[in-house]
Amino acid sequence: MKLHAAEVIENQRHGDHVHLRCQWPGVPPQPGQFVMVREEADSLDPFLSRPFFAHDYEEGVIDLLIVVGGRGTAILSNAPMLRISDPIGHGFSSSANGPVALIGGGVWVSPLRLLARSLESQDIAHDIYLEVPPDSSNDYRGFLLERFPQAILVDTGNESNAAHDLVLEVGDLSRYDTLYVSGEPETLVAAKTATAGIVSAQLAVRERMACANGSCFGCAVPVRKSGGTEFVRACVEGPVFEAAELAW
Repeated sequence: MKLHAAEVIENQRHGDHVHLRCQWPGVPPQPGQFVMVREEADSLDPFLSRPFFAHDYEEGVIDLLIVVGGRGTAILSNAPMLRISDPIGHGFSSSANGPVALIGGGVWVSPLRLLARSLESQDIAHDIYLEVPPDSSNDYRGFLLERFPQAILVDTGNESNAAHDLVLEVGDLSRYDTLYVSGEPETLVAAKTATAGIVSAQLAVRERMACANGSCFGCAVPVRKSGGTEFVRACVEGPVFEAAELAW
């Protein structure tokens, strides 16, 4: 896997979330694709590259949104130079006529910014619903509104029902052509259940990835095939799947 040296030209912190903007000499990402990232220095700490959705791209600059959850992401969030792979995987299909809805929460809002940019360029009407966890700072709320100016922010006070509350906020799903969803597993399941038989939905799954080329099968997800269930690789066949296709 080829990794490009990418200078970090902007580093903004919003609580546990870090927004990085990097000079990008590689192929422009498509909405829903991801890249593998590691520190540019000749170091094996962390040993494995980390997968991140492409948050945004414009004029040779790629944006990443990272939540610092451990040593590896802490190192990447502070690095002045990164090594980033070309975009990987099958992303969102934005061929809908509209209107459509985008749903996300936490760091999983990441791929929706590039998708929103694509929809805007195609003049496709879209609404955006973003979960705001109860412990979110005003700074993070401001960041979300900066990146998604027209978004409806949904405060999920009861964490046990957060996924259900987020999807419920969308209201009548039948008024949309497609739902694009990126969130925690509970959010994806809630969206799959709510949209069944009503409206098509595309779900961006987030799995642990080691190789990102399909050889390790560490990111396998179950899908319905020929009346049965098979496992496919999120890094190759995904990370975006039709909701009806996933065998959850």
